[in-house]
Amino acid sequence: MKKRIIISLLCGLIICCMAAYSFGTTGIVNTDTLRLRSSNSTDSSIITLLSIDDKVEILTRTENGWYKVKYTDVNTQEEYEGYVSGDYITLKEGETVLTTNQSEENETSEEENNNEPQEEVGTNEETVENTVKVINKGEKVYTIPLINSNTTKILEEDANVEVITEFNGWSYVASSSFEGWVRTEKIKETDNKNKVGYINANSVNFREQPESSGKIISTLSRNNQVEILEENNGWIKIEYQGNVGYVATKYISDTKIETTSRSSSRRTATTTTNKTATETTSTANTNTETVVNASTSEIVAYAKKYLGYKYVHGGNTPSGFDCSGFTQYVYKHFGYSLSRSSSSQASDGVAVSKSNLQAGDILCFSGSSGSKRVSHVGIYIGGGKFIHSANTRKGVIISNIDGDGYFYVCARRIAN
Repeated sequence: MKKRIIISLLCGLIICCMAAYSFGTTGIVNTDTLRLRSSNSTDSSIITLLSIDDKVEILTRTENGWYKVKYTDVNTQEEYEGYVSGDYITLKEGETVLTTNQSEENETSEEENNNEPQEEVGTNEETVENTVKVINKGEKVYTIPLINSNTTKILEEDANVEVITEFNGWSYVASSSFEGWVRTEKIKETDNKNKVGYINANSVNFREQPESSGKIISTLSRNNQVEILEENNGWIKIEYQGNVGYVATKYISDTKIETTSRSSSRRTATTTTNKTATETTSTANTNTETVVNASTSEIVAYAKKYLGYKYVHGGNTPSGFDCSGFTQYVYKHFGYSLSRSSSSQASDGVAVSKSNLQAGDILCFSGSSGSKRVSHVGIYIGGGKFIHSANTRKGVIISNIDGDGYFYVCARRIAN
């Protein structure tokens, strides 16, 4: 009887120790930048970034050497739970963590690369919208977000970059020739001055203020050339014949609209689905400038011609596309003028429900589940799939709407 009692006490002691090891062990981050991920794989999305000497509560250890941890941000007091590579966590001497094989965890043995973030599809909401910005000549690009870390490059000229993510006053940026960390304060908005645009509608109001009730300076005609000064919230500040004012973004194209004398042809999508009585006027001229209509199957077929073409940050030509540059280029071929950025394209055309999608619709995605901030776009091709310029590793590919790391937000119909 005494022996049974002793054995029971020993078993209880072992169980308590197991619980303590599983749920009470403290770990210390031993690298400058460590990603906390949604699962134990480098393919999973990033929840947040941890810094050296940050403390985490270790819950379990997976079979492939990752820790499931709980982390509390000392500044915001926000709590996060996720996975980090065990190679970058230091335990107190003598402490261990029990290994668990949870069915919901991915058994991937890849190690985390902490100093050089790899481009990923479907990252969390820290991912910044695919907007091209500028870093000036002479600025330094660092390997990790620390001012005393090694530099990968000192810019010999101004560089256009895409901001991938932001962390603690630093931004991870990428261009066609380099990637790395830059102080966020060193990144500037693209200077659009001296860039040229063209009016893409027959009659567009040129206003003093960036609002539909703003005083009209004059009325601009299709293919009038204007100087672009800046763009903000759906309006473009322009200069035309010495006057400075505003035109709605959707009425400006990068190139002139090709025309034909056939009055029965369809007009550009932006001049048929988006115009209002205050912004446009109709014309009875039988020689009206128009754009030839295209079926949605033709649009999809044309988009597929570019499968395999490379991804280039800020690109909108066959030499390289980013996501919104690809959709804009495809539709421009058929005479439709789309906005340049993914978030702006979420307002082009007309809204369409997910249950009523048709081939050729523009699909808009966010970087994380539950977020409504559009950061990626593609063209629906039917069958639950879409074509898009994904990233620098994959270029133009076809993916599934649901899954594949993309989070559906909305759809816009450009062509009927």
